[in-house]
Amino acid sequence: MTGQAATTQRRRLIGGGMLGAALVLGLAACASAAPSEDLPDGVSVRLVQQRSDVALHQAQVEITNGTDSTLSVEALSVSDPRFESDADRVLQRTSVIAPGSTVGIRIQLPGPACDVPDEAASTVEFSWRMDARSGVARADLPDALDFLPAMHARECFAGALGEAAAVSFTSFEAGAGGGVGILTLEALPTGAGGATIDAIRPTNLLGFGAAGTGADAALPLQIQLAAGDTAPRDVEIALEPFRCDAHAVQEDKRGTIFTVDVTVGGEAGQIELAASPDMRAEILSAVAAYCGFGS
Repeated sequence: MTGQAATTQRRRLIGGGMLGAALVLGLAACASAAPSEDLPDGVSVRLVQQRSDVALHQAQVEITNGTDSTLSVEALSVSDPRFESDADRVLQRTSVIAPGSTVGIRIQLPGPACDVPDEAASTVEFSWRMDARSGVARADLPDALDFLPAMHARECFAGALGEAAAVSFTSFEAGAGGGVGILTLEALPTGAGGATIDAIRPTNLLGFGAAGTGADAALPLQIQLAAGDTAPRDVEIALEPFRCDAHAVQEDKRGTIFTVDVTVGGEAGQIELAASPDMRAEILSAVAAYCGFGS
């Protein structure tokens, strides 16, 4: 064999060896990322909804890393038959969970699937990485605060009520009525009928003055939505605060989300009716002024 031929042969052998090594490494990497059906040992999950999540119709998957290694979580999705689709994480970014720590990953909750019972079960699926290992875990997701059954029932009642009338808060007049102000609730009947807006309940922050001063004192509304009725209805609601400490008002999360008692198709239930973000700001400013600590 000539010198040139020998050199060419050596290059082929070296190149073949490098290609073989690359294939082995590639296969090893694929094996380490193979999906699994279980959570990594020492990792646990649960579903919660904080007060700040309610108005945004969100919740959080809390992942606790009980291992000695850092856990990274990327794509995450929650499945539940009570949702019309899967609930995906709000931001597509990596969450890094230190050993012994818990991180809440926020998800956007879809609309309700109302042809299923209020009681059901959730599962979560997410991709993870820990040290040299990675995978995709799928696990049962406990509802730690048991908020989903009640939320599902309220949202399905709201959908049923929406077939009879569109209901919303349309205006707020600060200081009117001698209290915090007057909040106007409007019902726009569709003519379908078969529903009644029975009463509105206080929030943790706001009551209804002389008409409803207790924490559980509902203000009767009795708006009948009969078949063929399309006349708009406006109800003015005088608001007064239950408390005047500045911290409670400034940190408020649910003070302008009211529970409304309704009857639809002969069945009694409740919906939640929230002030818009702009109206919420007006109401809280009016509370601050009424209590004497507003600017």
